[in-house]
Amino acid sequence: MKTIYFDNNATTQVDPLVFEAMVPFFKDLYGNPSSMHFKGGEVASHLRLARQRLADLLGATPEEIIYTSCGTESDNAALWTALRTQPDKKHLITSRVEHSAIVNNVSLLRRLGYRVSEIGVDGLGRLDM
Repeated sequence: MKTIYFDNNATTQVDPLVFEAMVPFFKDLYGNPSSMHFKGGEVASHLRLARQRLADLLGATPEEIIYTSCGTESDNAALWTALRTQPDKKHLITSRVEHSAIVNNVSLLRRLGYRVSEIGVDGLGRLDM
């Protein structure tokens, strides 16, 4: 029986080309890129190159690229950065089908006095404006 995996939003199989590119970092280049020792510096140079390549691909600068460990951390970084850079804005618009990382933050922000508008979705999961 063939298995079909439907949770690719949470995690997905790594592309073979990506896996091969990562093998050196699983085996030999495992230093902490934030450390001052040789092993860290060796990895940091690869990280700088990856950040530059991604920035070029996106039409951004390397300083605009922030790596996070997961979707929840990314959600938090995006939401709280937006709030801190726009402190006068106190109205959030979200959907009724958000990930718990957003739902939990929105709940907290409501308690902190933010006004929240929730947009529903139609039968196909599209925003129902």
